[in-house]
Parts: sequence; C-alpha cells; structure tokens
Amino acid sequence: MLLFSLMACKNNQSRKLNFDVSSVDIGLFKIDRYEQDLFALDPENIKEELSSLQQKYWVFLVADLNDSTNLNQIKDFITDPDLIRLYQATEAKYPDLGTLRSELASAMQYFRHYFPTETIPNIYTYISGLQYEYPVQMSEDVMIIGLDLYLGTDFDQYRQIGIPEYKIQRMQPEYISIDFMKELTRKLLPVLPGSTDFLDEIIAYGKMMYFLDATLPMKADHLKIGYTPEKLKWCNENEGNLWAFIIDNEILFSSDYQIIRKLISDGPFTAEFSKNSPGNIGGWIGWQIVRSYMKNNPQTSLSALFNNQDAREILNVSKYKPLK
Repeated sequence: MLLFSLMACKNNQSRKLNFDVSSVDIGLFKIDRYEQDLFALDPENIKEELSSLQQKYWVFLVADLNDSTNLNQIKDFITDPDLIRLYQATEAKYPDLGTLRSELASAMQYFRHYFPTETIPNIYTYISGLQYEYPVQMSEDVMIIGLDLYLGTDFDQYRQIGIPEYKIQRMQPEYISIDFMKELTRKLLPVLPGSTDFLDEIIAYGKMMYFLDATLPMKADHLKIGYTPEKLKWCNENEGNLWAFIIDNEILFSSDYQIIRKLISDGPFTAEFSKNSPGNIGGWIGWQIVRSYMKNNPQTSLSALFNNQDAREILNVSKYKPLK
C-alpha cells in the first residue's frame, strides 16, 4: 500500500496535466515533406522544377534560382549517392507521418490551450545530411525536422560517422515530438540575463521540461529528458544525495562556468558521480524544483511560470527538499 501511494504521488503531476484538448482549434494542421519533393526532381530539368516548388518551400529555396552556382549545389545534393541512400532509408522508415502528425497535433492543442495567442508553426521535414547537433530547428514561425536523424538505434551510419552512443539512443521516432517542443520553448522563454548562476540555469531548464509535462503529458519521463529508464531510476533513488551534494559544495548560487557546465552538460554520465548516473544532473534537479513549485501553486499559469525570472523565489516557494 505504501509503495502504491508513493508511485501515485510520483505520477500525480502527469495525471493532472493530461486532460481532453480535442476541442481546441488549431486550424489545418499539416507537415510538408520537402525531402520527397526535392528528391523527386529531374536533375536535368532542375531550374524549372525548383521554380515550381519555390513558393511552397520558400524556407529552403531562398537562393536565386537564376544563379547556376545555386542550381548546381542542389543538383549535387540530390544526385549524391550517400544522400540518396539516406533519403531511401528515411522513406522506408517514414512512408507516412500519420503517427507523428497525430502526436504533434495533440501537443499543439495543449500548446494553444496554454498559450492561446501564440502562432502554430509551419512544419517541414527534410534530409539534413546527418547534422545531428540540430535535429529540429525553428526560425520565426517555421519548424524544420531532419527525419534522417530519427532512423533508430540500429541505423549503422550513425556510428560510422562517430555519433556518441548516448545521442544515438535518442535518434528514434518517439523523440521527434520531444525535440520539437523543446525547440518551441526558445520562442516562449525569456532570454537569461548575461550573468547567471547555477540555480538560474537549472530553473530555466526545469521550465522547459515542465513545458513538456504540460504539452506531452503521455510521454514517459525518461524519454522527455533523454535518459535510459535505468538512469532515471538512479536519479530518483539518489535525489536527496544529489541535492545534498549541491548544497554542501556551495554550488547552488555559484557562477563558476566550469562547475555549472559539469553538472548541466549533456553526456553519457556526470563525472562527479558514478557511471550509473546520467548527464545533465542539474537539469533534472531543476525539473523537480519547477514541478514542486507548480504543484504548490496550482493557480500559476504556464506563461506566468515562464515570465517569472526570479529563480530564488521559485526555489523558495517550491519547498523543494528531497530526503536523503
């Protein structure tokens, strides 16, 4: 009974945030597949065919199509054997985007519920050429998704070009919506001031993670933060000790860049702890603080949370104090 109660408390946040948004209007929701139209072009008739696509895919085709250099670059791209194979692998993995479209549409309905005046971005997919540091990118009200960066952990080319294993674990279909919504927070979160401390950094990260709680309430926590289930379990079991380490070593209000980077950087583990730990321990702690803050302040809206830049107030009001 006690174990069941503890598990219920741990999952209570997700249940409160999971409600019906099916009636929220987001207009015509679609995902345009640039890669399909691009690789269907006839290389010998590149200028005329590109011209017919330029209006639809203006975000990609901003270059002057009367310039032969630009035309040759695109021709070289769509005739490159490696990129053709990459496109074919992507087509095999994603013959249609029904599942992704449904998941993102739901996330956009939650987004519109919390931010009714914000614009729903136009969404395009493309072949990035394995630019794995930027799987999803946003510019103004446009979001582009590199589908070749979500071909699954068994896609050998990821390892051949030296992508770290912990990153490959996230190059799967279920991470697209997560990366998408993380990128969307750049539009919503105020930019941190030039001088920040550890608490400022982890609270900002915690806000982004709470945004995922709110807009992707059915996603598992380990997916949202990009840990394995085992590493998330390690965090839950060591939460009190992690907090004690931060307090005892006077890290919480430290502005030391090196210390901050060690505890909030992505990686296979955090060097200050065991190899069973995940990277970005600080970000996970920030997430728990923000969750506690929102639980203790049910009247606080998501936009009010985002606009509150007083990290110390958020910490104090959260009453966050995990047991060792």
